[in-house]
This record gives sequence, structure tokens and C-alpha cells, in this order.
Amino acid sequence: MSFAGIALLVSFISALSIFLLTPFASRFGLVDVPNSQRKFHDGHIPLIGGVSIYAGLVIGLAVAIRPDMSSLTYLLCSSIIVALGVADDLKDLSPKLRLLVQTVVAVLMCSGTGLYIHNLGDLFGMGNTIDIGMFGYALTVVAVIGAINAFNMIDGVDGLLGICSLITFLGMAILFSINNDSINMNLALIVSAALIPYLVANLGLSQSLFQKIFMGDTGSMLIGFTVVWLLIQGTHAAIPQSSGVAFDANTKQGFAFSAATALWLIAFPLMDMVRVIGGRMLRKKSPLEADRSHLHHILQDSSGDSKRIALLKICTLSAFFATVGIAMHVRNLNQGIIMLTFVVGFALYAHLVGRMVKKNAK
Repeated sequence: MSFAGIALLVSFISALSIFLLTPFASRFGLVDVPNSQRKFHDGHIPLIGGVSIYAGLVIGLAVAIRPDMSSLTYLLCSSIIVALGVADDLKDLSPKLRLLVQTVVAVLMCSGTGLYIHNLGDLFGMGNTIDIGMFGYALTVVAVIGAINAFNMIDGVDGLLGICSLITFLGMAILFSINNDSINMNLALIVSAALIPYLVANLGLSQSLFQKIFMGDTGSMLIGFTVVWLLIQGTHAAIPQSSGVAFDANTKQGFAFSAATALWLIAFPLMDMVRVIGGRMLRKKSPLEADRSHLHHILQDSSGDSKRIALLKICTLSAFFATVGIAMHVRNLNQGIIMLTFVVGFALYAHLVGRMVKKNAK
């Protein structure tokens, strides 16, 4: 089967899952109920987006990716994440329990693949990779938890999580393709195909076919985990040295892209999470306490943007960040320059958002 056929099959299975699961969502309590605090939507919205994406993903893995220890480990870890997400959507689990399970998943990922963040690449552009040794296991756990929650935190406007993650997956697919890593390219494209029916339903693009649905914690955690899985694969899984492949002079191994480039692929979720959590801590509030400090809230409160306009602005920004990262990688720029540019970009982003917040406070 051609990959186009596989993509159509994955999208079909995801769409079919939405049709089949929607009638049962209310019966089992898998719905998002509006309240007077943060949820202002109309009616009870099924939280089945994540399950539909997972269904398409499993089929895609079965037909497009050869079973090995790595793919089986991904399937096991993602299945645990989905089970956790469904339980959280149903019962609103405690943050401590979610963190515990996410930590277990990170450990399983490391043990099943042998991959972990053991070096940060040549972030300072001095010609030497930054080797962090065994400390990398702890950093990998933090990265998994951080990615899962970064993507969860931007899920505040219809379509935002879906489109931003689609941009990230397509960006990674491009980089994997450039460097002849077909397995990880296929995984990134499979997830992208599985996202399409969800976006159609979530954005109300075909109301005659789909009832409106939400991603739920199931979807945001699955997406966050898959993103960090692919980023670690891209920065740490050795591929044959060939034209266009980044080359680590110390390890003598090629890799799909550098850690600095990886930051650009998840720039918006990462920048928004760091800015929001940092702001809450400066105000001496819990980092997990909900508020209206995310960019989509600020655009609506400060600029008076509608949700769709805020969505358009943020997705354009996310696509811009990913494009910059890919372009710098293709141009084979020094990793130190890529990292420095990212830091400057984050500082500029935080400054401009801070100005909007001050404007809104007046």
C-alpha cells in the first residue's frame, strides 16, 4: 500500500471512531461540561478526540511501520498515556498521580529504546557536544513531562492544539525526510493524518458529518508524548551518515536534527508554557493554577480578537517558528547560532506579550 493510501486509511479510521464513539460519550460521562469558571462552551461536548487519534495511529503503526523493540515500546507507552488520559477525562485525577504515570512512561521509553537525552549537541557553537551522561535520564523524564503539559496547556481555543501540533509533526516529517529517516517520518505523518478528522469536527468544518468534539487530556497527553518521542529520536537516534545529515564529530554518528533545531519545532508551546509558569511563580501562585495568562486569552482580552482571529495569529506564529528552525537547519547553520537565535526570539516574544498584558491592565 502506498503511503497516500495509508494516510487515507488512518484518517478514515479516526473519522469512523468519532462516529462510533460520539453516541456513547455522554452515556459514560466522557464529556466536557460548561461551568462559570473557565469552560464557557454550549452543551456537553464529547472528549473523544484523543481516542479517535489513537485509533488511527494504531492502524497506521500496524500497516506502515515494521514491528521492533522501538515501535512496540512506543505503542506500549502511548497506550498507557491514552489510558491515563481517558481516566483523567472521566474522573479528573490528581496531578500527583498523573505525574507518577508520566514518569513511569518516560522510564519505559528509555529502557525500551536505549535512548535518552545524553547530550545537548553543540549548543554554544564551539565544536564540542555537551555530554550530560547519566543526568540525562532525569532530564529525559523532565522533558517528557514538560512536553506533555506544554501541549496540554495550549488547549484553550478550538483548533489551537490540533493545528499547532500538526505544524510540529509536519516540520519533523520534513526534517526526517531530508535525512532519510523513513520510519520516524512515517510516524510523524501518520499522527498528522489522524489529526485531520479531529480538526474537522472540532472546528465545525462539516457539521453535517460530525458533532463538535474536544481533544480531552487523552489527546493532549498523547500528542505531547509523541512529540517528545520523535524529538528524542531525531536528536539521538543514529542514522547512516549521508549528504545533508548533521554530523557529530565526537560520536561519528549522524542524526536527523540538533537539539537547538528541536526547540524551534515546539517553540510556541514551549515559550508559552515557560512564560506562563514563570509569571505565576513571580506572582507567588501555583504553576498549575488556572488563569487567563495564556497568549490566546491575552489576544482576546487585550486586542479584542475573536477566538478564530486569535487562532489564526497563534498558528501563523507557530508556523513561522517551525519554518525558521527548518530553514536554519537546511542552511547548516552553527548550532550555537540556532540556539542564540531561539533565546533572542523567546526574549522578544516574552517582551511583546508582556506589553499586551500591561496594555490590558490599564
